[in-house]
Amino acid sequence: MYRPAVAPNAGRIVALTLTGVLLVVFVLEFAYLFPYIASQDAVGTDHTFYRDVGQRWLDTGVYYLPRQLAGPYVVQPDVDVLYPPIALILFVPLVWMPYPLWWIVPGVVVGATLWRLRPALWTWPIMAALFAWPRGVSNLIYGNSDMWIATFICGGLLLAWPAVLVLIKPSVLPFALIGIRRRSWWIAAGLLALLSLAMLQLWQDFVIAIRNSDAEWYYSLDDMPPLFIPVVAWLGRRDGGYAGLRQLGEGIRALRLPVRRRPTTPA
Repeated sequence: MYRPAVAPNAGRIVALTLTGVLLVVFVLEFAYLFPYIASQDAVGTDHTFYRDVGQRWLDTGVYYLPRQLAGPYVVQPDVDVLYPPIALILFVPLVWMPYPLWWIVPGVVVGATLWRLRPALWTWPIMAALFAWPRGVSNLIYGNSDMWIATFICGGLLLAWPAVLVLIKPSVLPFALIGIRRRSWWIAAGLLALLSLAMLQLWQDFVIAIRNSDAEWYYSLDDMPPLFIPVVAWLGRRDGGYAGLRQLGEGIRALRLPVRRRPTTPA
């Protein structure tokens, strides 16, 4: 029976339409949230907090506040530091980095990564949905460090070693394992371990500060969806990725672990 060859075109239209709708949703969310956050004088407030933490450490050597080390406390956003000492790699340069670069650099790196990977059409609606994740939109306006975590993920997908820097936010640890099979990843991990040895006292303070806080291990789960954007792009990359959802499904099924069966008892 003859069937007109409209399915591929129909799928393309659906994918492009969904992508467009979700990008419009992102624009509407941004248009709604930006004035609201601006009215609270909170645009870029996370960036300001990170910069102040870096400046305070340079001036006084204080990273975790005394209240964090003294005993149990309720975490106050943009007051208490819940990042490990190696986050100073990111915070200290902010003292001198021009303000707009905090957003420009991640935007350029993520955009260049997507351009480099040229992901298949099936990934576009998924990436647009992740991009329009409400928590991600607000984090973009606040200038949250997740923008840089996404940058390190992109670097890990292309070069391996930058993924190690995801460790500045342990709550999204699995992303740091990207590129673990490459030598450059292990070299970067070794250098980071040497740096950590030089910060041993701060690491001890970090353990105390986290133990004393009321923060739960899952506090960053709401922030994670946008971080999957480069991963989705990598899965659908033009060079070596999955061309469609069917191929992706086949790849997932191929990764199934073998089921151990009980030996049958002879009759």
